[in-house]
Amino acid sequence: MGFLKEEKSTWQRRQIVIMKVLYAGDACTKLGPVFIASPFNLEMKGMSHHVWGQPLIDALKSDGNEVTHMTNEQAIADFPRTVEELSQYDVIIISDCECEVLSLYPFWIPGTPLPRTNRLKAIREFTRQGGGLLMIGGWTSFSGRFGHGGYYDTPVEEALPVNCLKGLDDRVETPEGATVRIKKPDHPIVRGIPWEDAPLFEGFNKIIPKDGAEVIATISDGEKEYPLIVTWTFGRGRAMAFASDCSPHWAQYFQPWEHYGQFWCQAIKWLGSNSARTNP
Repeated sequence: MGFLKEEKSTWQRRQIVIMKVLYAGDACTKLGPVFIASPFNLEMKGMSHHVWGQPLIDALKSDGNEVTHMTNEQAIADFPRTVEELSQYDVIIISDCECEVLSLYPFWIPGTPLPRTNRLKAIREFTRQGGGLLMIGGWTSFSGRFGHGGYYDTPVEEALPVNCLKGLDDRVETPEGATVRIKKPDHPIVRGIPWEDAPLFEGFNKIIPKDGAEVIATISDGEKEYPLIVTWTFGRGRAMAFASDCSPHWAQYFQPWEHYGQFWCQAIKWLGSNSARTNP
């Protein structure tokens, strides 16, 4: 079950599973404000970074896990390129990080050497050898907006428990709110959480469960149910697809929910339980 750390007090003695997590995506660079004083005078007065997934990072860390987060601009250069490098982690999270971020490299920077490796294949083999893989939905996850997520027919899709829509926009926008229905209430990922009280989601990706995958939960737009949480075992590892988001706008109300952190921590513990780092 991973590295165990014991905490003792007068009132309790419990074991905490420490997972090392690599998280790519869910961030942006904000430019501005921009001032146009004349046709010849345009100035930009600021630049900042915003991590949409910071509440997820905080939740995982508060449970004792170690999280390394990379924005997409960092990931294209620095995301590990081999199974050996990935194996220092127990779980990989990919969320709103389009496929090209991981499949390409900074070829536009003079002197950048060819990597001679394929990160998409490395992620697949990391999972096959016992690692955990989690893809969280969004406009550039799975197939994504106008197909720009781009994970259809890739090695990463091979490791996931779902297929992506081929070249299609897979988003379902539900401004009226979409509800969650738990199919497997005793599964460790969702157990002990009052899902009947869960906030509504404002959208999700259409994903197609593979043969042998387990649909833990569905999401409904009021007319039809779609897969929300899908898991399976891939080789020695475990993979999970979460069709909605962990951050706004789809998870505008889910992110501040009091059980938000519990859900993601339970998911990470389940995903990383067979990792090569802690089970050599």
